[in-house]
Parts: sequence; structure tokens; C-alpha cells
Amino acid sequence: MRTVFVFSVKQAVLCCLAMVMAATAIPAVAAEADWNFTVLPAAVVHGDTVLLGEIAKPSGNISSQSWQNLAQTRLWQAPQRIGRPMAITRPKLRNALQRYLGQLASKAILPGSIAIQRGGKVVQKNDLAQMVTRSITNATQQLEGEAVLRDMTIPSFIFLRDSKNRLDIEPLRTVQAGRIGIRFMEFDPNGQVVRRVNGGAFLDLWVTVPCAAVPLNRNDILTPEHITHQRKNLAYLRGEAWDGRGGPYRVTRTLGAGTPIFEGDLEVVPVVAKGSRVDLIYKGKAVRLSVVAKAMADGRVGELIPVRNLQSNRKVYATVLDDNTLVIEKNR
Repeated sequence: MRTVFVFSVKQAVLCCLAMVMAATAIPAVAAEADWNFTVLPAAVVHGDTVLLGEIAKPSGNISSQSWQNLAQTRLWQAPQRIGRPMAITRPKLRNALQRYLGQLASKAILPGSIAIQRGGKVVQKNDLAQMVTRSITNATQQLEGEAVLRDMTIPSFIFLRDSKNRLDIEPLRTVQAGRIGIRFMEFDPNGQVVRRVNGGAFLDLWVTVPCAAVPLNRNDILTPEHITHQRKNLAYLRGEAWDGRGGPYRVTRTLGAGTPIFEGDLEVVPVVAKGSRVDLIYKGKAVRLSVVAKAMADGRVGELIPVRNLQSNRKVYATVLDDNTLVIEKNR
């Protein structure tokens, strides 16, 4: 937002008075050389004129009395409209401080810019980050593993339109590893939401999962010596990691050594393997025949799979009874 400084006769007098006060204060703090003041990236002011103490915080070896005196130094005109921030760039801020503070302006640590709002309240970035951390930490208490929060995308500050308003975070329904959306909400004293501000963060969730100890090819039987356990970040796992239970299994795709094993990578080892020779039993009402057949697909107990009768070379469908027997039942 563009800022224009317009001075009336009254403001010019105040400006001169402020410069006189600053000049008077200089000897009092000249001996206190090892100190600075940091101008905040956002500040709330309450009067017609911005005071130094409203936009800056001291650090170093300066007495509280000296700072209290300097904090009352009047600077430029405050925004006229309550609740409407005014932005000042770093170069303009530097020039303004030199105008009002003289050589004391050299002690200023400046932000890239400053936003000033008349009235209301400001929540700085550190407080916003603490709110996000607290909210996500509470939501991840039921998750297994080590949770690490990083890469917050939150505003540098949030102005509240009224000093009685409060800022909160919309409750998180579900939290999973990866990018998490955050929504700040400003509430008025009646509990009504007057504004929403979006943000986010990235959640790393480190857990120990089963991995392939050696390279595995499709249809390889998974045995204990093929399995190792490694620490992995769930944020980058594409799928549901296998819990290590059940079996016997075989893998459905090629897995490199160290690759996490997902539920979708496994299937129960079939009782009948494709290409194996089996006994095909035909059961009728008054007849029972048994012939040798070839399984044309993998099959588990109870599954219907195609087989080829090696005597007639006909393809039929039969139900897997066990690892060597398939049956065709006719009830007529």
C-alpha cells in the first residue's frame, strides 16, 4: 500500500517538537552505546500520531527509564481510518526515522516493511506459529511414530479488526503425514467469524515399516529372510504400509532392496499355481470321474478357475478343493 506523508502546520510543529525531544534525549542514552531497537513488521497504534514505543522494541544495555522516555517520541501521523492498515516500505521507514530521531535512527533494526493499523490488535508470526504447532500437535497425539512439523506457510502477522476480537484455528478433523491446510479464524465478541485466513504446514511422520531386504521379483514368495525393517517418512509413502502380519504372501511387483512393502504389494500365495497338474474330479448324480488337468490360472481354496482337461484338451471351469484337487459338480 502506498504511503504519502502530508504535514499540516500543526503536524510541522509537532515534528519540530519531536525532533527537539529526541535531541534532548540523545545525551541521556549516548553513554548507553551497546543497545538497539527493532522495528516490528506490524504494529497497532492508538492515537493520532505514531509513537516510537508502539512500533519498536529495545534490546541490549539500555535502562528502562531511558527507553520509556524515547518510547514517547512522536513520529508521523497515524492512519486516519480505524482497522485499515497502512504499509511503509523500508527506505521510507529509514528516512522517516532519521527525520524524527536524528542520529538515534542508526540504532534501528528495520524490517523489509512495516504495516501499521490504528486500533484493533495484531498477532505476530511467532504467535501464529505457536498456534499452528499446538493445534497440529494435539491432533497427532493418536498417531504412531515421530511427528516433525516444518515448512509453515503462515502470514507474517494478522491484524484483528477490534481489540476485543480473538484469533483461533479451525479444528482439524483428520491429520495425516504430508501437507496440512490451516485456517485462522477471527471471532468477534459474540463468537461470530468475521474473517478467515488460510495457511499450512508440512508434517513428517517417521515410522518403522517392513521393507524388502533383497531385490524381489513379481510372484516371489515372501519369507522372513526377505524382510527387514527401516525408518521411513509416511509423508512420502504412496500407499498403506504392510503391518507385517498374515501370510504366506507373494509379491505382486518387483521390489528393490530397501523398498517399503505396501499392502497392495502382497497377495496370498495361491493353493494351485498356474501351469501345475491337478486332479480334476467330475461329480454327477450317479457318476464320479477323475482326470488329469492343467491349471490355467492361480487359484485359492473355493475359487473357480479355468483348467484344461489333458485327455480331451477342453477348457472347463472348476472349483479349487485343495492344492492338488479341483472339482466340477453337477446336481442334475
